Amino acid sequence: MFKRTFWLTAGFGLGVAAARKAQQASAHLTPDGVGARLRERWAAALDEGRDEMNRREFALREVFAAPDGSRISPKSRSTARRNGATGR
Repeated sequence: MFKRTFWLTAGFGLGVAAARKAQQASAHLTPDGVGARLRERWAAALDEGRDEMNRREFALREVFAAPDGSRISPKSRSTARRNGATGR
């Protein structure tokens, strides 16, 4: 009798756990769930891209800064090259 009660309780518990797991999985697979995950991933990727863009822009600004601390505009660099100056 105790064996039967044990296995009945164990089966019921596993059934409830499996039903909860299936419900959670189905919630993730709904269009809203998939959309939410995609939005999170896209937002994270865009944030990473913006951060990397800002780092690279800062590095380029440091490279192309004039020795006196002023900035060299792209027009003045191209004009200087045409006139024979290398800017280095």
